Amino acid sequence: MKIKISAATIALTAVLTALELVFVFAPIPPIAGASLAFCLVPVFVAAMMRKRGVTAFLTTVMALGMFTAAYTVRAGTLTAPVFQNPLVAIPPRLMVGVVSYLSFNGLMKIVQKRFDAPMAQCEKGGEEYKKLARKKSAAAYGVASLTAFIGTVTNTGLVCLMIWLCYIVGDMPISSAILPQFFQVTLAVNASIEVAAFTILVPPIVAALNKAGYGREGRKRR
Repeated sequence: MKIKISAATIALTAVLTALELVFVFAPIPPIAGASLAFCLVPVFVAAMMRKRGVTAFLTTVMALGMFTAAYTVRAGTLTAPVFQNPLVAIPPRLMVGVVSYLSFNGLMKIVQKRFDAPMAQCEKGGEEYKKLARKKSAAAYGVASLTAFIGTVTNTGLVCLMIWLCYIVGDMPISSAILPQFFQVTLAVNASIEVAAFTILVPPIVAALNKAGYGREGRKRR
């Protein structure tokens, strides 16, 4: 069985992978004292473009990349000792892609069920059709924002959970003078800023890529 991969998918994968590697190994300096996990953005974009294979690939790159970076380019940071633990670094990152993909597709099915049937009954290009199309686009934009929120909370929540299980409940040794509880508080503060940033940043990127024909809707128009 042959698996056909479009040129658009290859191009999208290449760009998102390059961005992922930059965000992992050449992190953006802290903004207003907060280190934002921009490595989540390419994963969110792939999930919202409904690219299952690309999402899985980027999620794996992010998880393994962050684990590797904790021993290399991020080795001197305060959080490095925590993320040198594969239980903290890898599983939460892998779940981000799964949760984001399932959340976006599940919510979009509800949006499509709400708008596709009424739009099919309208004259294409007519006033009522355009009105419903605008409402559908607004709903899809809202779903993208909500997905970014869910994905960000998933990442922070699972990292905090693994820190709690490993270092507080499990009492694992850690080569850092910083208490694990401090990491959890710091991550929670960062997450609140990430939620605000990513729910604003990601949806217009996805909308532009879909309009350019890189998403599922774009493929249908071709």
